[in-house]
Amino acid sequence: MTGQSRALAASVLAGVEAGRRLDVAWEAAGASASRHRAWVRTLVYGVVRLRGRLDYVLGQVSGRDPEGLDPPVRLALRTGAYEILEMKSVPAYAAVSEAVKAVKAGRGRPAAGLVNAVLRKLAAAVPGRISFPRPEADLEGWLATWGSHPRWLVRRWIRHFGPKAARELVEANNEEPATYLRPVAGSGAEAVQRLAQAGIAAVAAGPGASVRIEAGTDPAAALAVVPSVVQDPAASRVVEYAAPEPGALVADLCAAPGGKALALSGAAGAVVAADVSPRRLALVAEGAERLRRTGRGAKVWPVAADARFPAVQGAAMVLLDAPCSATGVIRRRPDVRWRLAEDGLRRLVRTQRALLEGAAAAVPSGGLLVYATCALEPEENRGQVEDFLSRHPEFRLEPGPAPARLLDAAGCLAALPAREPGGQDGAFAARMRKTAG
Repeated sequence: MTGQSRALAASVLAGVEAGRRLDVAWEAAGASASRHRAWVRTLVYGVVRLRGRLDYVLGQVSGRDPEGLDPPVRLALRTGAYEILEMKSVPAYAAVSEAVKAVKAGRGRPAAGLVNAVLRKLAAAVPGRISFPRPEADLEGWLATWGSHPRWLVRRWIRHFGPKAARELVEANNEEPATYLRPVAGSGAEAVQRLAQAGIAAVAAGPGASVRIEAGTDPAAALAVVPSVVQDPAASRVVEYAAPEPGALVADLCAAPGGKALALSGAAGAVVAADVSPRRLALVAEGAERLRRTGRGAKVWPVAADARFPAVQGAAMVLLDAPCSATGVIRRRPDVRWRLAEDGLRRLVRTQRALLEGAAAAVPSGGLLVYATCALEPEENRGQVEDFLSRHPEFRLEPGPAPARLLDAAGCLAALPAREPGGQDGAFAARMRKTAG
């Protein structure tokens, strides 16, 4: 692979290191336009996903914690280690040479010497000599190192979900996710047929006539063929669970980037898609225009508004897809695990509470309020709903349609990330009816 591709990967990773979200750093670096974007993505997302494992291995080999090194040196070590351990198409000598070259250009010979020594030692190491905690003796340690998740996060998952489920969550998060489309009209079989005619392989899978497209397919090419949105089965479950009445007006108060609003437009009469960010709201408008071009005009009206002060009244259904920790979508957004902190989680819970108060004020008598997150944390989900209902006795839970295995004891949608079949993200939703009268 060319030095230019490695430089592009380094640029993205440096953006993440500086605090940018991975998807934002990816677009800012222009990685989507690279003809080697698949290789670059494998490297970048792999390094971010397995950062905990790579740092543990590098620490074992060097006797130094990579977190204490200069960022460029740390990134060169992680990138070289990932190429050596995970990318079988890259010879170890090439991984070492390219990492050394990159560091030498920016940090000089001493730093290059360190990178060279550590990566050569790693390349020569017998895998069995790198010892990880044994899961049967130290599950938390194993999930934090081999599983590459923050220790505080796996500790709470073990506490909330139990050891077996916590291990399954970590394993699912380290899988490469499939790409799904949810057609806004027609059946999955029809979508598969149209895609096949365009030379795109896909299979019907998941709820809402969803289809899974072949790995390596550019989603934009598939979206140009079928009026649809890119949407994981878990997010599609939320749309199915919401179940608006045909022809109803739906207000989506945190709509950007628009996946659920556009999907709901296929079932509801119209969707008012509100968001506090005009920049992100433009993505909703772009999605609606794309559906129009592919033959399915979406009745979606973008509106810039803060969900705490809803700009719409009288909608039969109000959807609050609240900002959250995103711990249910870590396999798609691997940087989430490293960006999230316990104190940040507490701030999110307070924000969600304020947004729910605003959303409740927009629900008419007899109307529905759907609260949703892509989080797994109890205080963001069931705990948030129970707290809301204790303050608002005029609302009661009214579960929507979903497989029984995905409903909790109260009838809320509670899907955990899964590896099979085809994999899915995590999602939560509660459907609440405001008492008439």
